[in-house]
Amino acid sequence: MLAMTLGVAASSELLPTIGGAAPTLVVTVREEDLVSGRGWAHLEGATEPVALTAATHAACTGTIQRIVLDARGRITSLGTEERVFNRRQRRAIAARDGGCIIPGCAVPAGWCEIHHVVEHAQGGPTHTDNGVLLCWYHHRHLESSGWLIRMNRGVPEVMAPTWNDPYRRWRAVTTSKTRMLNAVLRP
Repeated sequence: MLAMTLGVAASSELLPTIGGAAPTLVVTVREEDLVSGRGWAHLEGATEPVALTAATHAACTGTIQRIVLDARGRITSLGTEERVFNRRQRRAIAARDGGCIIPGCAVPAGWCEIHHVVEHAQGGPTHTDNGVLLCWYHHRHLESSGWLIRMNRGVPEVMAPTWNDPYRRWRAVTTSKTRMLNAVLRP
């Protein structure tokens, strides 16, 4: 709940800017740690390292710039901030999804984060056809929960874990009032 509250506050236009830009979390990481998915990252202004997974989760919803260093300290990759969905994209995804797309979850759209279905680090675009709403819990635990997400012509589909659906079927999901009405009115 605290992380959700901080995320909502951070996206507010009422917060101060630095040099005309919103504050940005700068993360530096060793190239071999980034490639392996294990290791440590360093946050600007912090003296202690954080787990790479914590930095990765922070990158999902905030404005973050990744700086990758090789073993000698040379900058090998300098990321941009454009991986974060903008306000217009967020409103459109919220209209489409309605809230967290995991069936049974009642977290409303305004409290959700946007998840890149194909991870940004794997080349997934920051586009409405690649973003879905997930609550903080489902976003943090997606990889270990057994839920799978894909996009089918711009519509999110989920496959439940075997404990929820032993047949493991892909299903279109939404809590959007517009899309639910369309489903009811279909012959």
